[in-house]
Amino acid sequence: MRSIVRWSSSWLLRFAAVLALAVLLAACGGGGGGAPAAGSAATPAVVAPTTAPAGAQGAAAPTAPAQPQASGAAQKSSKDTLTIVFQANQGTLDPHFAATNQELLVNRNIYSAVLKYKPDSTELTGDLATSWDASPDGLSYTFKLRQDVDWQKGFGHFTANDVKGSFDRLKAPETKSPFAGSVSMLKEVQVVDDYTVKFILSEPYAAFPHLLTNYRAGPIVNVKAVQQFGKDYDWNPVGTGPYQFESGVPKQEAIITANDRYFGGPPPIKRVVTRTIPDMNAQVVGLESGQYDMLYVAPDDPSVVQRLTQEGFVQSKFSRDLPEVLLMNLTVKPFDNPKVRQAIAYAVDRQQLIDLAYPGAAKPWYAPVPEGFFGATTDMPHFDHDVNKAKQLLSDAGYPNGLDVTLNVYDTQKLASDVLSEQLKQVGIRVTEEVLDQPTFIGRVIQNQGINFSLHCCVRQPDADIILSDMFSPKYRGAIYISHADLEADLSAARRELDAAKRQQMYVDLQKKIVDDVDMIPLAMVNDRSINVASLKGMPTLEAIWGLDLTRLSFQ
Repeated sequence: MRSIVRWSSSWLLRFAAVLALAVLLAACGGGGGGAPAAGSAATPAVVAPTTAPAGAQGAAAPTAPAQPQASGAAQKSSKDTLTIVFQANQGTLDPHFAATNQELLVNRNIYSAVLKYKPDSTELTGDLATSWDASPDGLSYTFKLRQDVDWQKGFGHFTANDVKGSFDRLKAPETKSPFAGSVSMLKEVQVVDDYTVKFILSEPYAAFPHLLTNYRAGPIVNVKAVQQFGKDYDWNPVGTGPYQFESGVPKQEAIITANDRYFGGPPPIKRVVTRTIPDMNAQVVGLESGQYDMLYVAPDDPSVVQRLTQEGFVQSKFSRDLPEVLLMNLTVKPFDNPKVRQAIAYAVDRQQLIDLAYPGAAKPWYAPVPEGFFGATTDMPHFDHDVNKAKQLLSDAGYPNGLDVTLNVYDTQKLASDVLSEQLKQVGIRVTEEVLDQPTFIGRVIQNQGINFSLHCCVRQPDADIILSDMFSPKYRGAIYISHADLEADLSAARRELDAAKRQQMYVDLQKKIVDDVDMIPLAMVNDRSINVASLKGMPTLEAIWGLDLTRLSFQ
């Protein structure tokens, strides 16, 4: 049988040719010289949130009731079961621990949150909330809740007590949730009445409503179910969302079925099977044979994607406001030396990385805050590809003969890490790649277990503070805190600012400082790419967080 997804000979030749060209350019002194170039004059990314107290973006406060999406109840599907496969595994379905795209694919559809993002948008709207308002000082948020929501599997009727119970469980030290720190500004959740809940903050936090969406701290769990299932709750989830958990095998498969009592109406597709298939060859064969309906992550090899589309399958490309970045531990050698970090920045050829690893699905990006976020800007200094400058900086840093580093990467990013490793090799940085599955990688970051240089992607709710605090604040650190830097003073001032224009400028200034100091290296904005059968309709153009809203999908 012919190879399904191994790189084709033309693809390997293309890879070799481009890298050979890089060597030739280096030998000829290619690349931009001098100081970092001025930032692009392109229009800055549009910020997402709308209205807020004292004009602060990020704390939208609609007064009209949030309407359930009609798509689930109105649409019909010609097929009842959707089967989605991917390489990475699902480690947990407990939302207070789930961090990966694969886990959120299931959890986003089992659980609801107080707020959610409108379809194909970063604009907030109600999920379990019907309306909300914020105090002028930004220290409290009051939400009116839906009165027509029931828990799955007979766990009763949803009330404000469940919201309080979920956040109390998240923040409890004995829970040990890695996301508890992300809501450390949350002082208390008060139950005003059965369908009104108030969040009391210890300090203003302009982006707070984003933290109440269906990601990380935001999903509302049923505390009774948590207590009943104990340590087994991670594979016995109970929510209020459009699908409920039927069965599963950790790291292999999860099956969810339509929740006919969902307050937004039952979804068109009645059963969704998500399955871990590590071998991409097997995924492609299964898609072609009709065993699977969607490859959640498209194959890297463009020739395979081209063949599948010629066979009638559809490649879906959509934005997650997803950046690819290089992160370094600034407290350990050699990354504690700014000249080494500058050398790495000059060694990177963003366009070559895109051409080889993300063809037709990415664009170069130079700012720490991703495009599409509040606080994003294109007015950034550039470290453009310059092999000679990179070599000189390494020599000036005390490494005239180059140096050896370990680059950590998770398995789904292996091609991109291969390209970057070859680019770094051209300037004398010899890379050993350590490839980990995604849950192991994230666990090691959170537990400070030797991740010092990493290619990383990081979807976060679309506000600058959330992603920058995860990267650079010991107080709000998360699964991308590799730098061990402390920019909390700058971040604290910005997150407390309730004037949107002032806060925007504070993030622009902070980003310039991060880029000048090379505290991290932005690489590219990358679209998600899936391959699915042509009869599957409803794929998004934008998803603000990991996972998919499966209620939008149907077979036609």
